[in-house]
Amino acid sequence: MDQNIVIDGAIESIAEEYDFDIRTVKDAISNSEPPLDLIKMVDEGIYCFRGPNDDIRYCNASICLSNKILRNPGVARSLLPIICDRVDKWDHENIEVLLSLLKKSISIMELNPDTYPGFDSCGIDPENFPTEPIPGGLDKNYRVWAMDKKGMCLVGDEADKIIHINQLRKNS
Repeated sequence: MDQNIVIDGAIESIAEEYDFDIRTVKDAISNSEPPLDLIKMVDEGIYCFRGPNDDIRYCNASICLSNKILRNPGVARSLLPIICDRVDKWDHENIEVLLSLLKKSISIMELNPDTYPGFDSCGIDPENFPTEPIPGGLDKNYRVWAMDKKGMCLVGDEADKIIHINQLRKNS
């Protein structure tokens, strides 16, 4: 197994999944405290090197390594604020973008529960998500967290559903 292929694949996977450039991910790894020994991490995750062919084996090992990298608190401290800043600067155009950013931040926080027990630990205030003004008189069965310029709303107890404002008005 070529460890560099696995390492490069993990870095590229993180960059692609979280919309970072490669340099940002590499800097987060190299500046991480505690430091990461990627070669050792690849060797420890050798069980991930499975599949019917080399392409799949390298892909699986890279996914395994990317999770180990993101589980490092130092890497999370570098990358999570970037995502949280994107949440704060969301342009209100498409609620799916906000939901995607929230899911990305949650995925890193879940890998680092001691460091990031909730949104407030990374500077996101769920009670004050960026939003267009939300009108009153909506269905009380849905908690509306944010709304985009097209009237699509982020709703639900976990802020994980999207419904158009007109649907919320119909149900009220």
